[in-house]
Amino acid sequence: MARGDIQPFDTANARLTSAVTYMVQPGRAGADGTVSRIQPGEPVIKLAGATGVIAAVTSSPTSTLRIVGVAASTSTETASATGIVTVVPATNGQIWIVAPATAATWDTQTEYNALVGARVLLQNSAGTYTILASDGAGNGCIVEYLDIAKYPGMVAFSFSPLCDYRNV
Repeated sequence: MARGDIQPFDTANARLTSAVTYMVQPGRAGADGTVSRIQPGEPVIKLAGATGVIAAVTSSPTSTLRIVGVAASTSTETASATGIVTVVPATNGQIWIVAPATAATWDTQTEYNALVGARVLLQNSAGTYTILASDGAGNGCIVEYLDIAKYPGMVAFSFSPLCDYRNV
């Protein structure tokens, strides 16, 4: 998994809340015997009714793949033991930045501005998180304004409170 795919938007640093500790269920070991742990800067989700959190899967967050926040630590689970991870909770007003899945969709200010307010999803491709551009009513990321000359190759977004794991 990648480290630091999602970062706080620099003008939003003052709004970061304290990280909260969550339980992570034992992982499934890969062919090399290691567990794919949640890394700092990765989105963390919780399925409704689940007892622990997981790294966000592709095409999330949604109303069933609900956002918890962004990991602030590496999770500690093993193949057979429960672990923990600290997470900066998704809160109203917090803005994050991430690279787009398709840079050409966002590479002019006019193209970017046309997507401001769109409800989009995060994509996990080979362990790297990026943001998609298709608007959908159940999608959990809201595109926020960004000056692309100051932040080339990045997209600013917030998490929709409708897809917050506490909103069930």
